[in-house]
Amino acid sequence: MLEIRGVIFDLYSTLIDVQTDEGKEEVFNYLSSYMQYYGARMGGQQLKSAFELERKRQFESSSECHPEVDLQTVFETILRKEGLNNVFLAESCCKLFRALSRERFELFPDTLPVLREMKSSGYLLAIVSDAQKAFSLDEARMLALDQFFDRIVVSTYFGFTKPDPRLFSVACALLPVPPANGVYIGNDPEADIKGAKRIGMHAILLSRNPRDRVLDVEPDFQASNLWDAWEWIKKGGELTRFQVG
Repeated sequence: MLEIRGVIFDLYSTLIDVQTDEGKEEVFNYLSSYMQYYGARMGGQQLKSAFELERKRQFESSSECHPEVDLQTVFETILRKEGLNNVFLAESCCKLFRALSRERFELFPDTLPVLREMKSSGYLLAIVSDAQKAFSLDEARMLALDQFFDRIVVSTYFGFTKPDPRLFSVACALLPVPPANGVYIGNDPEADIKGAKRIGMHAILLSRNPRDRVLDVEPDFQASNLWDAWEWIKKGGELTRFQVG
């Protein structure tokens, strides 16, 4: 039987059901109108082109194997070229960009009940997410998730994304929980399962919409929802993937 002391979660598509469309024309039209109040001159199409080019430039200039681009620095660069050296404006542009591009944003039905049970059972909880620091922590707070987590690790603070094992190592160290006593729950086989297993964590693949696929790294358990994952943890990893759900 495994001795699980800490549970670390992916955020989006695991705890939060989110869908975005960042390419919508109106996103950049509204953003450019907002920026014009501060003195920017570019229109929506010009802003969209500048945004895509700067994001690509920052991605390609990174020396990391799995680069993360901080959208706040993207907007800072664009605004600076417009003669606006305003960190607050860049951050607010990130938040507005996110709000305008969001099409669905809510918790999965099992998120809060399972977190309450885990927390009340004494498990240490953390998040490791490929996410933007300008709005992801706010979104966790907006959905009342911050009350459950001892630590939240966001990729933009580090400049690299999952499956880089360093993100998982940071979360384990902060809890603190040795990797062998921790389990990671995520929906992405490549980013979540491979990354967690690289540092010796147990890993649960959350497949809310199961698909047949060959995995490079097998999870310790495959769950169809968070209740299945919680049952596996409570039983110390003694269930097979076919015994629940």
